[in-house]
Amino acid sequence: MRIRHIATFAETIRATPLTLAREYLSARDATVHEFLREEDRAAYVDVLLALGRFQHRDAFASALKDLDVTAGALELEPSLHSLMRPVAWSFGDGATFAGYTDDTRWNGFLNIWVTPTTWPYVLAELVAGADGDTDLIEQYRRTAEVDGLVSLTHSLTTSEVTPKWATFFVDYPIATMVPIPQSWTDESWRHETAPSFGPCSGPLGELAQIWIDYEDPARREIPEATRFSFCRRDAIGELTSVYAGDDYEEAVRHVAIEQLACNFAHRLARMLDPTEWQDMRLRNRTAGAGVCASHDFLDANMVMLDAWRATRDDVIVGSGDAMTLASDLDHVNAAWTVATRHYLASDDKGARFDAWRLTGRSVPSLSAEGHDLATIPPSDSAGRVYAVGFIEAAGSAWMVNVANSSRSFDTLIDAEAHLWSVFASAESAHV
Repeated sequence: MRIRHIATFAETIRATPLTLAREYLSARDATVHEFLREEDRAAYVDVLLALGRFQHRDAFASALKDLDVTAGALELEPSLHSLMRPVAWSFGDGATFAGYTDDTRWNGFLNIWVTPTTWPYVLAELVAGADGDTDLIEQYRRTAEVDGLVSLTHSLTTSEVTPKWATFFVDYPIATMVPIPQSWTDESWRHETAPSFGPCSGPLGELAQIWIDYEDPARREIPEATRFSFCRRDAIGELTSVYAGDDYEEAVRHVAIEQLACNFAHRLARMLDPTEWQDMRLRNRTAGAGVCASHDFLDANMVMLDAWRATRDDVIVGSGDAMTLASDLDHVNAAWTVATRHYLASDDKGARFDAWRLTGRSVPSLSAEGHDLATIPPSDSAGRVYAVGFIEAAGSAWMVNVANSSRSFDTLIDAEAHLWSVFASAESAHV
């Protein structure tokens, strides 16, 4: 490396933007014989460019434009991204976003930059957390884009997260992942072709799932495949496609409808006793369009209102101008249709689950291996033992134990549904 305008590397670091710009242009245009090797010249140019951008970004760029007309064509944005580390981050809780960091901190919090594509989702979460503070919200809205990025530095409680999907798909560029709502569970598995998430599940444990493929089609297992694939499962785990396409907002719209349908169905399952639940689902087999037999047992409209309130305020989905259920009828009616057709009407497999719930003994392959746990001294907790696992009370919750795994559920029907889904999936695999 030569010594010309700046005598030492220490002086280079302390140089003014104008001096750095002059040295950069001099080194950039130097002939190879001024350096020991071409690699030395290229490395020196890269160092000067990095110093100028990090220490004096705007002033350095301005000096380049004044000193050399060709410097005006220098593309700063891609290099700015490349000089920072891609990161998955959140505000401590809530949604997970993709962004960039230079690993500096403010008050202990990581400084983050995001792309203009991600910024609207971040802004929605900031507005939702502002508790109606109009001045603060206006301040958020005035946040400007600079050099192709929006800065969240020196003001917000941002922190890095390590999502499960990133450990299974180490070649998936973190910066290209779309915002992931907090309510979605990470269902990714290393043997699949792309990360996946579970936004919700039906009352029998039927998991809805969205796969988010690589942004670059060339990196997908099937380059012609769409980036987003959202599916729902039936009672035995078989998939039906709900949406396949490249529009994330459209994918999220379908997910939001499914979440409302699932929430509505879960609430009904908890409010109806097993006999009413079975009766409702059998009646819905022949119910007409827009009709649900749940109305025969309770005010289902009020149940739907509670479900809407619980799901429609997700910041990734966004309620837009839908301030009341009545102003969001297209969304509500779509969810009602999904719920009554797929979660609240009983097919032959679902009917077996309903019958099993009533007796605990009526499905031969789920018959008890032993006794109810409450009858075995000194146990004083209710429970049942079945061939595929067992359910037991755990305080006010219910614990389901299958093989070497245990999961806790707040309500008995959810615990029963989980045990049933394990059984039904295993059963269908051997048919």
